[in-house]
Amino acid sequence: MNPITKTGIRIAAAAAMVPALASSALAAEGGASMPQLDFSTYSSQVFWLVVTFAVLFILMWKVAIPRVGEVIEAREQKIRADLERAEQLRTEIEETEQAVEKALADARSEALETLRKAQDKIAADHAKKQEKLDAELAVKISDAEARIEEARKEALASVRDVAEEVAAASIEKLTGASADKGTVSKAIDAVSKGA
Repeated sequence: MNPITKTGIRIAAAAAMVPALASSALAAEGGASMPQLDFSTYSSQVFWLVVTFAVLFILMWKVAIPRVGEVIEAREQKIRADLERAEQLRTEIEETEQAVEKALADARSEALETLRKAQDKIAADHAKKQEKLDAELAVKISDAEARIEEARKEALASVRDVAEEVAAASIEKLTGASADKGTVSKAIDAVSKGA
């Protein structure tokens, strides 16, 4: 509270207490020893009451109330500025949140895209390695088949030689005469073609 306002309240309280004090003082002394209660001075008392009231009224009107109004206005302006600043901060926070959410969404999509590219690259590398391995296996299988075919031919050729030798030896044991190699070879060819 403003000091001038406090002083005005004190003066008004003291003025309200004056008649009660005066009446109690008169009763105690039994006479008109107090000038405020002297009826012959009432006009001057009323005059000074009006002057004092007018001075206090003008002081309140010109000094105290404008200062209180200024304080109230300053507080209203500060509150208004604080509210505007709070609204501005709220807007900035919302914009920041939106920017963060957008950045997170962009980062997620970029991470997913990077992951997809990595998976595609791994799949492509795996496919290349698989093709290379398949080609190497095909070459090895082809070489193995060629070796098997060659070994089969060699085996067949050696079987033919063995068959000729066995046939010649069998003929020799059974007949006691040595067999002609050309005849035995023709007989084996005939049997192998018939089989």
